[in-house]
Amino acid sequence: MGNAVSEPVLQRHLVLLSDFAGDQKLDQDNQVWRQLFALPVPLSQLPPSQVEQHVTGCCDQLVSNNGRTQNFQTLLLKTLDLIAGSQKNEARATAATNGVYLLRVLFKRLSESLNAVQLAAFSTDAPYMAADIQPTAPLLDQLLRMLLKVLTVFPTSGQYYLLHVEVVNLLLVLTSTQLYSTSPSAPIGSHPFIDALMQQRQLAPQLVQQALKHYSFRPPLPPKVQLWSPSPDADNKGVLRLVRSAAASVLWLPFRAYTFLIRLGFSQTDSTSPLADSSLLLLLVLINHSPQQAHVQQGPPQPHFLNPYQAAIQGLQDSEDVGTDAESGRGQTASGISAVPFSGLYNALGAGLDQEPSVLLLYVLLHKCHKFQQYVLVRSDADTILLPLLHRLYNTSYKTPSQLYMLLIIILILSQDKGFSQNVQEVMLGSVPWYKERMLQKTSLGSLLVVLLLRTAHYNMSKLKDVYMHQNTLAALANVAPHMSGMSSHAAQRLVSLFEMLSRRYQRIGRRSQSGSLAPVTPLGTPLGTPYLTPSPSASPGQLAAEHAVYADFMRTILEIINTIITTGLRQNPEMVYALLHRQDVFEPFRMHARFADILDNVQVVIDSFNQKVDSAQHREGWSGSVTDVLGIIKENLSSWQSDRLSRQEELRFSYEEEGAPQDFFVPYVWSLVVSSTTIPWNLQAIALFQPVTSPHVTSPHEDVHIASQQLQQLTVEQTNGSDDSAKHHV
Repeated sequence: MGNAVSEPVLQRHLVLLSDFAGDQKLDQDNQVWRQLFALPVPLSQLPPSQVEQHVTGCCDQLVSNNGRTQNFQTLLLKTLDLIAGSQKNEARATAATNGVYLLRVLFKRLSESLNAVQLAAFSTDAPYMAADIQPTAPLLDQLLRMLLKVLTVFPTSGQYYLLHVEVVNLLLVLTSTQLYSTSPSAPIGSHPFIDALMQQRQLAPQLVQQALKHYSFRPPLPPKVQLWSPSPDADNKGVLRLVRSAAASVLWLPFRAYTFLIRLGFSQTDSTSPLADSSLLLLLVLINHSPQQAHVQQGPPQPHFLNPYQAAIQGLQDSEDVGTDAESGRGQTASGISAVPFSGLYNALGAGLDQEPSVLLLYVLLHKCHKFQQYVLVRSDADTILLPLLHRLYNTSYKTPSQLYMLLIIILILSQDKGFSQNVQEVMLGSVPWYKERMLQKTSLGSLLVVLLLRTAHYNMSKLKDVYMHQNTLAALANVAPHMSGMSSHAAQRLVSLFEMLSRRYQRIGRRSQSGSLAPVTPLGTPLGTPYLTPSPSASPGQLAAEHAVYADFMRTILEIINTIITTGLRQNPEMVYALLHRQDVFEPFRMHARFADILDNVQVVIDSFNQKVDSAQHREGWSGSVTDVLGIIKENLSSWQSDRLSRQEELRFSYEEEGAPQDFFVPYVWSLVVSSTTIPWNLQAIALFQPVTSPHVTSPHEDVHIASQQLQQLTVEQTNGSDDSAKHHV
C-alpha cells in the first residue's frame, strides 16, 4: 500500500486520535469510536512505521489525560466488543482487527516509556465508569482471555486471518516489556502482562496446541487478503550491532561474548504463512519466560510461579495416539493436555530447519518433551531432521558460536540414543549436492554425520578455538562411534587428521613450555576467563600446562573414539583400517606416552596385523599397491578377524543436561529473533535487554546483525562411562 493511499487515511485518523487522547471523556456511544475503527482500509495494509508515527504522537497527551478520562480503558472495552461481535460475523472482523492493531501500537509506545506500575494502570478497571459497562472480570483478564479465544477458537479463513496475525502481534507487544529490562528474569510484577498470561493456566495448553498446529500446517494468507510488505527498494539499509548490556549476576558463570546472528529487513509476509511464523515466535517467548521467584526460592516452585506454557510443552502428546476434542475446536485431550499430530510436526520441523526459530523449537521439543523426543528417535527416516541440521552445520563460517552450539547440542541429544545412532548408519544417501569439498555418493547418513562433526572440529581448531564447542563435538562423535558401520573413506581420514592436528599443537605447546619461550601464537580475541585452545603470547607456565592438559584430554578422546570403532565394528569399517595404515606415523610418537600408551595398544595391534597382511600380498601377481589393492586385502582379512585380539575398553558415552539459569541465554536469544523477524517497528533505542549500536556499514536489506550475549546459559555435557570425572562446560 503506497504513501498516496496511506497518508490521507492516517491524517483523518490522526484527528480522531487527538480526540481520544484529549482531556475530554468519550462516552461509549460517541461517534469517535465508530469512526476510529471504520477505516477505508485495514491498518495491517499500511506501512507500520507510518502508522506508529501517527499514533504514537498522541501518547504523551494520553498519558497525561487518561487518569481522568479513562478513554484507553474504553478503547479496550470497545475492541473487546468488536472481537466478540466478529466471531459469527466476518464483516466485523476488519474493524476488530483495526482495534487490535491500534491497541498494539499504543501498548508498544507505553511499554517503551512507562514503568510496570504506570503501565498496569492503563489496563485496570475505570473506577467511575457507568454501571452498565462495568466489566464482570478484571479488564486485563478480559483482554487476555479474548485474545487467547481468538487464537484457539476463531477460524483463520478470510478476514479472520488478519485478526489472528494482529492478535499474535499484540501479545508479542504485551510480553515485550522484557525488552526494556536489563535482566532476562525479574520479580513478579515487573512484567504485568506476561505475569497475567502466566495465570491463564486453563487456556495455556490450548494456545500451545494451536501455535504448534499453525507451525505444522502453515495456513497461508487467504486469497484477496493483504498484509503490508516492504517493497524490494524499500529503505531497509543500515546495520546494527546489538550487544547485551546486562551484567552477570552469578559470578561463576563465564563472561563470554557469543553472537546471535539475525537478519534485519525480513518480513513475515516474505513467508508462505505469516501466521505460522509469528505464532512460533510467540510460543518461544512464552515457554522461555521464567519468573525470578521460580528459580531462586528454596524447594519446588509454587503453582503461582510455574510457567503453564512450558508445562504444556512437557506434557505434549501425539493426537494420532490419543482421543482428542479436535473436532470441537479445543484440540485437547480429555485431561486437558495439548495434543498435535507428531508426524505433521516432525515433517514441518524437517522443512523449516533452515530458519533459526525452527532450530530453537526442535531443541525445546527434544529437551523438554519426552514423548516427542521418543517419537523422533524411533523414526526410520532420521534424514528428515538430521540432514537439514547437517546442512546448517556445513555452513559453519556463516554461523555464530551460539548458533553452532544449538546445532551441536541437538545432535548430541539425538546421539544419546543408541537406536538413533544405529539407524543413521542404515540410511543411505545417493548424493549430498551441497557438500562441495568432494563428491559424496552412496554414503550413509552416519558417515555424513561424522564428516560434518569432524569438519566442525577442524573449523573450531582453526578459527574459533573454543574448548566447549570441541567438547560438544567430540561428545556426539563418541556417542555415535560404537555403532559406526560402513564408515566412508572421507570420514575415516578426517578422524585421523583431527588427531594429527591436535597432536601437533599438543607437541608445540609442550616444546614451548619446556623452553620457556613466549613466541607469539594466534591470539584468541576472546574475553578473559573464556576457555580456549591456543594460549596467549603472555601465557604463564601454569596456563601453558593447563592448555597442554586440555589438548591431551582431546587427543585421548579421539583415540577412544577410534578404539571404540575398531573394538566394536572393525569388520564393518575397512576404511578405518586403511586410514590407520595410511597415517600410522601420526601415532608413533605417542606409543610410549604415559597418557596414551594404554589406549594406543589396540590401534597398534590393528596396524601391525594388517601391515603384515599387506606386506604378504605384495608378492601376488598383479599387485600394484593401489588403494583398491590395499582395501581388497583389508576386506579379505576382515572376514576372519577375531575381535578377541583386542582388549575391551569401557564404552565412552556422553549425555546433555541443562543447568544454571537457561533464561539468561534463551530470553535475549528469542527476543533477538522477534526483533529481527517481525514487521513490528521496534524502537531499538529503548531496548535495555541488548544495547543497540549503529554501524555505518550499509549493504542490503538482509544484512547480518549480531547480538552478543555476555552471560549465557550453563550447559553440561556429562560423561556417563562410570568415571568420576565429567566433562562440564558453560555456553
